Amino acid sequence: MEEQNEVLDPVQAEPATALALYDPIESGLAELRTAGAEAFDVKSTAGNKAAREFIQHCVAIRTATEEAYTNWNRPIMAVQKQAREKRDEILGAVKAIEAPVKDQIDAEQKRKDEERTAKMKAEADRIKVHQACLNAIATLPRDYISSPAADVEAAIRDLESPEYLDSRNWEEYAEQAAAAIDAALTTLRAHLENAKAREELAAMRAQQQAEADARRAEQEAAEAERRRVDGIKERIRAIEQAPSTCIGLAARQIQARIDSLAREAADDFAEFQAEAAAAIDAALTNLQTLLAAAKDAEELKQLRDDAAARKRQEEEAKEAAARAEREAEERRQADARAAEEQRKRDEAEAIRREQEAAKAAAERVRAQAGTLLALLTEARAHVPAGDLADRIDAAIAQATGSAA
Repeated sequence: MEEQNEVLDPVQAEPATALALYDPIESGLAELRTAGAEAFDVKSTAGNKAAREFIQHCVAIRTATEEAYTNWNRPIMAVQKQAREKRDEILGAVKAIEAPVKDQIDAEQKRKDEERTAKMKAEADRIKVHQACLNAIATLPRDYISSPAADVEAAIRDLESPEYLDSRNWEEYAEQAAAAIDAALTTLRAHLENAKAREELAAMRAQQQAEADARRAEQEAAEAERRRVDGIKERIRAIEQAPSTCIGLAARQIQARIDSLAREAADDFAEFQAEAAAAIDAALTNLQTLLAAAKDAEELKQLRDDAAARKRQEEEAKEAAARAEREAEERRQADARAAEEQRKRDEAEAIRREQEAAKAAAERVRAQAGTLLALLTEARAHVPAGDLADRIDAAIAQATGSAA
């Protein structure tokens, strides 16, 4: 053991000998500080030269310092290299000896760690399975909150059966499982009461709804029957009122209503067939009477219209004759005025022209009289007997010279 301790003791270095190399150089450093403390007048030639000489002195001291360190350190570096190589050789040999033993220790530690981890995982899985089963029991009632009573009763029977708890090995969780089952049973029994109440309420509501539907159906049927009966009665009233609605209508309109009623079938009025048949017969009878009266009225109106038309024609003929007479008189007067004017204009011309003009005027008068006579003779055939007709006949007789 003593040899092993000697091998492990580190080598102590002696830095004092290395620092002694700098003593001569460091003695001149005080002088250098003193010289550098003075200000150099670098603008003057002498001051600039002194400053440059001071810099050269600084460089010389730095160079000497570097050379002293290099000369002292070079053999030390060679020794250090040999020491590092020897260190690495020893470390490699020790690691080669140490590695197999350390590998055995690490492998055993790894095995123990893996075994401990596996045991912990197996224990965690075992507990997790128990917790999952307990949670399944605890949450089971949630699935039956709104379920039918029969389903809730089946779930209660399953939990109450001994086989449910004995279906697996609960180990140390057996008491918790029994407590969870009791709690779940308590909740399920409450759900069962709620389910029964819901179903009873639903049954009551369904019965009430069925009764309401039946009453509504009866009311709708009664209303439909009332509308059917009212419809038939309304049709019968319309048939009964048909004659009154046709008063004042034309014969063709009354005939159309008769034809429409004739097409009505009493069978279409169901239990009111007899009333409908009586109403149709009475209405047709009354309508036939109205039809005959309407035809008589229309015929009378036609006769009156024809008489009025003839009277209008006679009046128009009289007006035409009077108008023609007035127009003829106006023409005669116009011609006379024209002749007189012409006579006055031509009086200075010659008597002969006056006589010829008078002769021409007489001929024109005769011609116009003939025209008027022809018009009167033609119009006479259209003038009914009366004062106007007598006057026209007298005028024709006078114009022709025959006896009236």
